[in-house]
Amino acid sequence: MTLKALSIGGACALVIATVACEKSSPARPSDVETTTQTASVVDAKTGVTLTTPALVSPANNQQLKNVEQPVTLTVRNAVTTGTTGLTYTFEVASDAGFANKVFSKDGVAETSGQTSLKIDRLAADKNYFWRAHANSGSLAGPNSAVRAFTIGPEVTLQQPTLVSPGDNGSASGTPALTVANVGRTGPVGQVFYRFEVATSASFASLAFTNTIAEQPGGQTTFSLAVPATTPAGTYFWRVQATDPSNAVTSAFSSVFSFRFQPFDMRQAIILDSPRDLGSWDETTKITSVSFSPEAFEVDFDRRTGGNRWRDQPFGSGSLQYTLGMCVNPNGNQWYCSAVVQFWFGRDLAASTPPSYVGRNWFYDGRWAPIVGYQPPMVCERSNVAMVPWHNDDNAFFSFGANSRVAVPFLKR
Repeated sequence: MTLKALSIGGACALVIATVACEKSSPARPSDVETTTQTASVVDAKTGVTLTTPALVSPANNQQLKNVEQPVTLTVRNAVTTGTTGLTYTFEVASDAGFANKVFSKDGVAETSGQTSLKIDRLAADKNYFWRAHANSGSLAGPNSAVRAFTIGPEVTLQQPTLVSPGDNGSASGTPALTVANVGRTGPVGQVFYRFEVATSASFASLAFTNTIAEQPGGQTTFSLAVPATTPAGTYFWRVQATDPSNAVTSAFSSVFSFRFQPFDMRQAIILDSPRDLGSWDETTKITSVSFSPEAFEVDFDRRTGGNRWRDQPFGSGSLQYTLGMCVNPNGNQWYCSAVVQFWFGRDLAASTPPSYVGRNWFYDGRWAPIVGYQPPMVCERSNVAMVPWHNDDNAFFSFGANSRVAVPFLKR
């Protein structure tokens, strides 16, 4: 679009005002903020008219996430009666009066219909103001209206730290891969963890992958459901954390390796029990395992009821079943043994205290090479939460996973 030249009277009035104020033709935008999108300026020497551009995006008072930087400023092109190609000046400031400019760019070439500029990254968690004006040679048009936008706070996720299995460790059956919940800054949303398992440290080909939501308690665990056909061997694993709501992704964790030994009872070495035990028909399922300091109680779906396993003659009495265990102490070989005899109606707690397995189950040479084997204890504790004591009223204290609580010293 090309504007018609102004009338002689209109042109003279504008020239007189300009000469009175500046003693020369305009060469820069007006110091007075222009709020109308139809404002224009006329060059006193050439008679060329130049309008202000209209701001397109960001919208006024738009809230932008820090990860959406760098911001792109877009204007609808100004209009000129001249033939000189237009350029644009974009300005961003921390105040509406533009006394403190944080970004400025001159000479941005006009493109068809609209002109855009991707600006430098700005400090997070701050409010900004922006404007633009067109230039036709030495003639600078009026400033556009001013718009505000906000850059949100910075959100970061630290590199995840792998917990178990440890580097060069071992795993079998359904391996539990555990990562420590990542450190973070800013208003983080729901965090997810992507677990990757590969057959090489390059991760060129993934054997398993899954993404799960962060779990409470400071750690997140993914139980790897390994198909029965998965071969034994060395595998590599790593984890990456993401916050989709803020489009933030952490760096990958370091890479750990572990030796995987699939569980197949037919390949296990059977100790002090029928040697073909691993090949017996599987006709029942374990329904629960309950641990206490006094015992670990194992129940199954054919222990009671009309379809229960029938008693079998044994010595001077009978037995219904024996409770056993399969262990893989070195990560390379499974050993199984059915140790504790149960007749129908015997208390499930007759197993043994969990901490006594090594001496009450595998106590002599019949169970070599697992004689004295004691399943490892997991030694973990929580943090200490310090709170004021309340005797006669109600109080509730909530703590984040990484929070520290300071309480006043109470003197009685």
